[in-house]
Amino acid sequence: MGQEKVLDFVLDNLKKVFFPEEWIQLDLSVSKTELLAMLIVDRHGEVIMSQISDYLNAPLSTTTGLVNRLVKCGYLQRERSDEDRRIVTIQLTDKGKTMMRELKATLESYLERINTLLSAEERQVLFKIIMKIVNELSRKDLVAEDREKDQFLRTIPID
Repeated sequence: MGQEKVLDFVLDNLKKVFFPEEWIQLDLSVSKTELLAMLIVDRHGEVIMSQISDYLNAPLSTTTGLVNRLVKCGYLQRERSDEDRRIVTIQLTDKGKTMMRELKATLESYLERINTLLSAEERQVLFKIIMKIVNELSRKDLVAEDREKDQFLRTIPID
């Protein structure tokens, strides 16, 4: 199979894996980015805005708008830190926790389907392939970041 046919196959079928609407039967009233923000809050219990921003690789202003929408929808809440009143922490509300429980249960059943489909050896090979791809893409991202930093730190000769 030629490289172009492989690319077409991958692009045509990626949505089945990476776009939840294809396989999650939840009413997703939030965007994928908002869902990722809720997942990081769920994972850590409470976070500050910059943690969400770093995780999403998004500017703080974008993250603030995203969190505002999730607060307005009742999925997240803000709370001032007892130790330092300047710090505002973000937590899931009961509604947000319920959504995360439902999402995790759906994801677990999805992964179980994949798990039963593949043999132990196939799962191990798949994991190695995914890790190899992730490592390569991460390495290229780091190279791109270094290149961007170099552009900002150029020496300009003055005559």
